[in-house]
Amino acid sequence: MLKFMSFTQKYFWLVVLCAIALGFIWVGPGLMVKPYLSYILIVMMTLSCIKIDPKNFKNLSSGWWRYLAVLGFIFFVPTACVFAFKSLVAPEVFIGLIIAAAVPSAVSVVFISDLLGGEPAKALIATTLAHLVSPIVTPFLVWFFARAIIHVDFVGMLVLIVKLVIVPLVLAQIIRRFAFHKHIALRVSGVNSILLFVLIWGIIAPGKELLWNNHRQFLLAILVVTLVLVIETVIAIWFGRTKKEDITWVVVDSYKNFTLASVIAWSMFGPLALVGAVAYGIMNNIMIAPLQKWSNKK
Repeated sequence: MLKFMSFTQKYFWLVVLCAIALGFIWVGPGLMVKPYLSYILIVMMTLSCIKIDPKNFKNLSSGWWRYLAVLGFIFFVPTACVFAFKSLVAPEVFIGLIIAAAVPSAVSVVFISDLLGGEPAKALIATTLAHLVSPIVTPFLVWFFARAIIHVDFVGMLVLIVKLVIVPLVLAQIIRRFAFHKHIALRVSGVNSILLFVLIWGIIAPGKELLWNNHRQFLLAILVVTLVLVIETVIAIWFGRTKKEDITWVVVDSYKNFTLASVIAWSMFGPLALVGAVAYGIMNNIMIAPLQKWSNKK
């Protein structure tokens, strides 16, 4: 069991890609999971947030402006880039892309940063701040960039993100008050890897036919995401002061909470919006392999 958990931690990106592939190949179990997507995500977020200790923020005041800039790179840069390329994709696919670009970085960036030789403490602060402001920032950005082509329920999205992000953050801090949270924290990565596999399976399977029937739009979305990730990487490396910071900011700025984006896209804008969100998730995980190779170079 420990070997399995270690493997899923090191190659979690492979776990994600396998889950996506299985969603296309074996639809039945994925359809059974679909009604429980939000609940699975809440459990995953709660488990991930157990490792967030408020004490980590005591030195935030000394470099607050750098974290403010990083929040801009997380939210505003990718959404502006997606908007610049919106003519390449259909409006519904654009909605999925803009949602994926506007969500915060995944909590797993802490582990990824550590795995690649970055600074996990800075990654933890950045992703926590991003999740705290996401109930306001994410709906605003989606509304601002997409209001001309589709009705965006700002309040509805705000409430959904509060349920999926803020509630797990609060629950995690309550759990941290009990001694057993340390035992839970040791098993979070392995358990979340399994839950992530199931969640992605449940996201992809119901939209399999839609993705196949819109393969051209899917490939165009992949192209847009690739361009956005290249821009994000260049900016992050420019902003970093050391190799460790370069790695940290590249991961934090570019690796999005794909599962959150997918649940929002599916719940609020229908299955076609899932095309853009899935494209973002696939490219996010594919990029980990070259990032790992680059981070190992002196």
